[in-house]
Amino acid sequence: MLTVIATISSNNIDADVVLTALENLQKYSRQEVGCLRYELSVKSDDDQTTYLVSEQWASEEHFEAHKNEPHFKAFGTQIKGLVTSSHIDVYKSIG
Repeated sequence: MLTVIATISSNNIDADVVLTALENLQKYSRQEVGCLRYELSVKSDDDQTTYLVSEQWASEEHFEAHKNEPHFKAFGTQIKGLVTSSHIDVYKSIG
């Protein structure tokens, strides 16, 4: 099993567009085979909004397949130029 933690930040002026794209990604990702959990959280300050995406996938193969899904690729197109920073960590479950 894999746990994926992604953080994505944008300027507040772009926050609604990024949030809509993330909500669509969450909706369709939850329907994928091998998706065990897909949660979206948000925090904002005066200048930027940061999203935390927490995912669990049954296997590395499921996660790799996820990255090739049309909704994942569409997400990348939708947020292009709107993200000020992003980081993805992938953890393998122990035991």
